[in-house]
Parts: sequence; structure tokens; C-alpha cells
Amino acid sequence: MALAATVLPGQADAQPPQCSAIRIYVPYAAGGGTDVSARLIGGKLGAELKIPVIIENRPGAKSVIAYQALLRDPADGCAYLYDNSSHSLQAVYKGLPYDSAKDFQPVAMVAIAPNVFVVNPGFPAKTMPEFIAYAKAHPGKVTYASFGVGSTSHLSGEVLNSAAGINMVHVPYRGSAPAVADLMGGSVQAIFLDPLTAKPLMDTGKVRGLAVVGAQRVATSPELPSMGELGIDDLSVPGWWGLFAKAGVPAPIVQDMAGRLQRIAADPEVKEKLAALGTQAYSGSPADFAATIAKDSARWRKVVKERELVLE
Repeated sequence: MALAATVLPGQADAQPPQCSAIRIYVPYAAGGGTDVSARLIGGKLGAELKIPVIIENRPGAKSVIAYQALLRDPADGCAYLYDNSSHSLQAVYKGLPYDSAKDFQPVAMVAIAPNVFVVNPGFPAKTMPEFIAYAKAHPGKVTYASFGVGSTSHLSGEVLNSAAGINMVHVPYRGSAPAVADLMGGSVQAIFLDPLTAKPLMDTGKVRGLAVVGAQRVATSPELPSMGELGIDDLSVPGWWGLFAKAGVPAPIVQDMAGRLQRIAADPEVKEKLAALGTQAYSGSPADFAATIAKDSARWRKVVKERELVLE
């Protein structure tokens, strides 16, 4: 109690959940960046709480399966959802069986994960300005892959089209593996990738990185300019990973969990391991996290409206 109060001043009523175990739902298959970071954070959380933390992968249906799994659990602080910045896309999907803004509450963001814009190594452009110039000179001829209609990789491409005044053609895939395979094979020319996937491919020359999403360069790929410094402001906000609770979980429990995640994110070992995934540890309050989500959701609504997209 005293320790939680030192992390979150003024939150003296923070209290840990009374659980025999903590369950964390991950909306993606095992092995990806979100799953790996969830297991890292979960392991540290279990050691601190001295109870098991179970990571349960529930992939599919634009994350709906995992979100519904959390909604079926009691609002007692013993179950959570761990997602990335794709959560903000829930605000633009049609026909969801829940309200992502009302039925879930942000607990804490634990890492910033800047996606990377990469191209096939045989693509003529060697830099982002060259890519934009090439795309302008060849309208409708440059293709970009995504992990599916309505994914962040899809909408990031639409943002780039609008911001740079180009017309890349969207080629959706069912997941990251076939999209990346076709990128390396030359069937498509560009894609936005998460850092865990992008870094080893860039290091081995299988793809060429052109820029990172965000306002600043990242330590893992310092040679790549940021979209922000290139003047593409709508892509100046990096992705993130964070924890959500079901609406109705008492505020003191949420406050306590946020404090624990702040300490975990500040742990040198955690920071080092997150850096190896191409991400940066982040420590903030639930209010900070909620503000980020609101900003991201508004940005995606704007993209969907401007590009006249329908996302079912």
C-alpha cells in the first residue's frame, strides 16, 4: 500500500486485487511482439504479486474474441487485456458487439513501439523523400501490403497517401506472414511493420527501412528518419503496448495495477528486453493512457472519413 502510494501520489486508497491468479488476454497469436512483451510484463507482475499470471492468446476477428473474453469475466481486477495501438481502431469499426470506449478502461501504457515503413530491397527509392517522389511520378503503380482491411498497416498507408499526396494501391492480406513473404518476393513493394518483425529483416537485407513512425528517431535504427522530422505529422505518433481492465473494476485496484506497471516499466531488465524488441519502455498514468487513445481514435476517424472507407 505504501509503495503504491509513492508511485502514484495522492492515491493512498490504492489496493491490490484479491486474486488467486491474474489472467491477461492477448488478441494475437503467440510469438509476436505483443505476445512477447505481454509475457515479459506478466512474468514481472506475477513475481511482484506472488501469484500466477496467465497469458491467454485469443487471436482473430479484429481482436473481438479477446475483448469479449474479458467482458465475460467479473469486474474484480483479476482479468485484463493486453493490446497494442490497434486498440484505437476499435473506434472506427462498424458493428462491434461492445463499445470499446465505455466497456474497457485504460490501466497503463508500458511501451512505445514505433512501426517501420519498409520496402522491397529492389525498390528504386533508397530514402523516404525518394519514395514519395517515385510514387508521385508513378500514380497508382506503387503497391503497399497490409495485415488486413482496417488494420493499422492499412490505415497508416492511407494516412501516408493523404499526407504525401500520393496514390499507393492497398493490397490486403490475411495476417502478417503472407504479407511479409510477398513483400520480400517482390509481389508488393511496401508495408508498415512492427519493430520486432522489421528489425531482423532490415539487418539481413531482406527489406529496406525508409522511416519510423513517430516524432523522433529510435535508438535501435538511428539511421532511419522519423515521419515527424520528414514533415508527415499525421504519422508522428508511434504505436504502443498497454493494459486494459474491464469497465467497473474499482478505481483503487486500477490505480494499484497502474503503479505496479510503472515500476515494472522502469525496471532496467525490462527496459533492456523491450529495447531488444525495438521498443522503448514507457511509464504513465491511466489518464495519460486514456488521452493517447482518444487522440489516436480521433486521428483514425479522420482518416476513415477523408478516405471514405467502410470498415466492417
